[in-house]
Amino acid sequence: MIHWFPGWADLYFRNYFHFVFGLILFAALILKMMQLSPHTREASRKVWVSFSPWLVMAPIVLFIVGLGAKFFIIFLLILSIVCVKEFSRATGLYEDWGFTAVIYAGLIGFYVSAFIPWYGLFVAMPVYATVVILMIPAGRNDYKNMIQKIGLSTIALIYLGWFSAHLAFLSYHPHGLAYLLFLIIGTELNDAAAYTTGKIFGRNPLVSNISPNKTVEGAIGSLIITSLYVYFARPWLPGFGILPLVLSVIILWIGGTMGDLVMSCVKRDIGIKDMGALIPGHGGLLDRLDSLIFVSPLFFHMVSYYVKFPGGLQ
Repeated sequence: MIHWFPGWADLYFRNYFHFVFGLILFAALILKMMQLSPHTREASRKVWVSFSPWLVMAPIVLFIVGLGAKFFIIFLLILSIVCVKEFSRATGLYEDWGFTAVIYAGLIGFYVSAFIPWYGLFVAMPVYATVVILMIPAGRNDYKNMIQKIGLSTIALIYLGWFSAHLAFLSYHPHGLAYLLFLIIGTELNDAAAYTTGKIFGRNPLVSNISPNKTVEGAIGSLIITSLYVYFARPWLPGFGILPLVLSVIILWIGGTMGDLVMSCVKRDIGIKDMGALIPGHGGLLDRLDSLIFVSPLFFHMVSYYVKFPGGLQ
């Protein structure tokens, strides 16, 4: 099995693998118990709609990560292209193929530099891609709606593409499998905890104008669950001391919440509920990955500073 699935040779990968499936079984049991009470039956039904797609998504993510860095990078590129497409269609940018072509070319450049890998090129590429975007109006001799298109293109390029691509370089760390799975699981667990505790205990809105369903109680619940997750996962985070563990809680909790709110702000502004309908109960792929996109560079740079990459990043 190790020959074609190298992730299984990694002890930390196996630990997270067992943790994920244990967590899924535990969540299913809790939901089943909630259905027995008339007070929580309706909440359990709503949570199940959000939970059930993970029965498919979790094995897919584990499988791709376990195949190794190169396969994971290709997978990330595909995810980024889908997210950019959803964003471009929702905002109307997709109708202008001049801008979207530059964005897609930039995405490919980001992940090619990660595939090589060449970190120096990766760091510089957003500058060159943004310069090309800024040159489009002059090249067309046109100014109408150009500020809007430049802004949307920059968001798609930097936020949806470059942010996500930090995960590709994280996968090259000797303990990259452990760090990747910790981050992916933690981000989604933080989001699920906020949603579930908000549905059960939520009374006070957190940011009612941007995301009416988010509550203070949900935010507190996600902080508690995320802190417990980091505490119990600490043996599976080689090289992490007290400060990186504390920063991990902050990144997962605040960063994960802000990632969701950033995309909620965009959706509210353009008057839509979801970026797509690819995943039942979750909306589009971007609706599911918005938090992970936001925390990716934060976690990557925290790891590169406190844990270090052997030999550095070239």
